[in-house]
Amino acid sequence: MKSIKIGLVGYGTVGKGVVKILEQNRRLIESRVGYPVEIAGICDVRPVEPISLYVPRYQDLIANPAIDIVVELIGGYEPARTVILSSLKAGKNVVTANKAVLAKYWNEVFTTARARKKLVYFEASVAGAIPVIQGLNEGLAANRIEKISGILNGTTNYILTEMTKKSIDFSVALKQAQKAGFAESDPSFDLEGIDTANKLAILSSLAWGSWIKVPQIYTRGITAVTKEDVYFAAKFGYVIKLIGQAHRGPRGLSLSVQPCLVPKRHAFAAVEKEYNAVEIHGDAVGDVMFYGKGAGQMPAASAVVSDIIFLARQVANGTAGQVPYITYDPSQKINIIAPNKTEGAHYLRFHAVDKPGVLSKIAGVLGKHAVSIARVYQEEPHNSSKRGVPVIMLTHSTNHGDLLKALKAIDALPIVKSKSIQFKIED
Repeated sequence: MKSIKIGLVGYGTVGKGVVKILEQNRRLIESRVGYPVEIAGICDVRPVEPISLYVPRYQDLIANPAIDIVVELIGGYEPARTVILSSLKAGKNVVTANKAVLAKYWNEVFTTARARKKLVYFEASVAGAIPVIQGLNEGLAANRIEKISGILNGTTNYILTEMTKKSIDFSVALKQAQKAGFAESDPSFDLEGIDTANKLAILSSLAWGSWIKVPQIYTRGITAVTKEDVYFAAKFGYVIKLIGQAHRGPRGLSLSVQPCLVPKRHAFAAVEKEYNAVEIHGDAVGDVMFYGKGAGQMPAASAVVSDIIFLARQVANGTAGQVPYITYDPSQKINIIAPNKTEGAHYLRFHAVDKPGVLSKIAGVLGKHAVSIARVYQEEPHNSSKRGVPVIMLTHSTNHGDLLKALKAIDALPIVKSKSIQFKIED
């Protein structure tokens, strides 16, 4: 074997970064693999330079017997899914950064990989440059994983950081994120929490050896977070972050993606802008924290090339696929706890008329639904008085279903001027 040959499908921002790293660190990579690693073909919707490497059809790239590893970097569901599956069926090992395909087609991808005795590596699919996939799958392999919690989306974290640091509205922070290149022109996938849910599904499937599906994750984005909420959270000693969390307990697995109030003393509070952080709790190690850039060309490309190196080693030694990369049993089922059966403390914001007895009426409804109040804060409204006076309450741990019933009843009261807002408190 003279060299390990790579076929690259998708030559966008990350693809160009991969080629750059392979060229710049050629000697280092060769020393770690034991053989040269070289690009043998690049498929993209437009011709690439050098033109000698350009392959217009991904099918021709996959069919090339000289190529050992196919790297899929086109994103989206199709034709990315087809590229991955076709590569495996053609006897190629695969590296992908595609969280959407992995989350939606986990069973199909990894049953195909096992059947064909090939490997799929996917470090760049979660948290950019952070080696959390390798850490969870290999470094923490001796542990029973009990909890995964993280800031997994750079766009939303950038927006929330700007809102916190500059006391600006959500819409202004979004425009700044787009201008800085950290938000797409259509950022709904990030803002609604879907991107984070995909990543949490991958981490959870990896941790518990069962396919965790995105629809099983209770998902809320950050579009309801206002400058007002950021201000009041700070009054109580919190910052607001979009948190993806999976927690396995005696009753099963609870899964959520939602804006949470995080104590300023917690490490997550200091994770700003495009940075990500993941905290994993194992029964032997306790808490382990991963931190780094979750977005950007070179951080993502770094993770892709890391996968190429580890795969190339196995290809060179003839061991790739002899042992599956991940533990996955399609027959294993995990009980998923319904969102309305989960417990937790919450931040509540109401806009009510400025009259005596308002607090007692709201508190009365909460008490009727077994929601206990821990703290109350009230001050004059920042905006138009037509919105009413903001009333902020923090609850003790309570059943989520009971809380939602209480809020529905409170929203129907004539003293309430707008729909109530609630965010979970993560201590």
